[in-house]
Amino acid sequence: MSSNQSLPTTIEALETKAREHKQAQNTQFHVSVARTNIRELNRELDSLATSLSDLQYYTAVLEGAFDESAPTMVRTAVTQAKKAVAVTQDTLLTNLQSGEFAEEAALPSDDGYDSDELTPEVKTQISKIQSAKTQVDDVTNTIVDQLEKEAKSWKTKVTAAEELQKIIGGKNTDFARTLTHLQKLLRNQLLDPSGSASNFVDQWGNATSNWEEYQSLQSFDDFQAKHNLSKSTIEDIKKLSKSKRLTLADVSLDSLTEMKNVPELESAVELSL
Repeated sequence: MSSNQSLPTTIEALETKAREHKQAQNTQFHVSVARTNIRELNRELDSLATSLSDLQYYTAVLEGAFDESAPTMVRTAVTQAKKAVAVTQDTLLTNLQSGEFAEEAALPSDDGYDSDELTPEVKTQISKIQSAKTQVDDVTNTIVDQLEKEAKSWKTKVTAAEELQKIIGGKNTDFARTLTHLQKLLRNQLLDPSGSASNFVDQWGNATSNWEEYQSLQSFDDFQAKHNLSKSTIEDIKKLSKSKRLTLADVSLDSLTEMKNVPELESAVELSL
């Protein structure tokens, strides 16, 4: 301290420095709290965006691949989500700047946040976003239930066709590839929203078009109708799924005759005494 500086001047200078230091601390605190508000709001927005992306995927698959109408709740949920994220950046900054925080509140940590660090406006905004997300998730679950029912029905049909293919020796390689493709789509891609909905719809359309070309190989009923087989012969054919070798005690002569008249079965049946 200069010797020629008066005591009042020195005290005033110290007080000024103290005020500046306190102001700097307050500024740092408000900036840190503002960052917490923005971080938590962005976290909720990201979560809602993910839910909306999932909903968009499942809706597109339901309508495009299975020609089913999406629930009317979809439009309501999307509208609610749009309202929840309608806050502008300028409004958000104004809310953060006008927010009042307790002077003695601790600085927010990087590991989480205290609800007291959020402005009332941001709390309200987060509540709206969470409510919209719940609505989106609910309608998404409804659509997923519909898709699971479709998948179950198709898996049953594909499995039956695969069983018939095993009995007749899988002679039709094109149809065998179609069955493998269908199983892959149903098991790995149908309920995977990280994929492309349009890509799934295109692949599904190609696979099901190929499926329709082989109606007589889709089930035992279709196979029976094409080859004019009796019910008893069909039952005997089903035994081939358990064993490729039949004995005379397993089949009747009529069934054997019918089987031998079907090219796909003639080499598949091995009869022993």
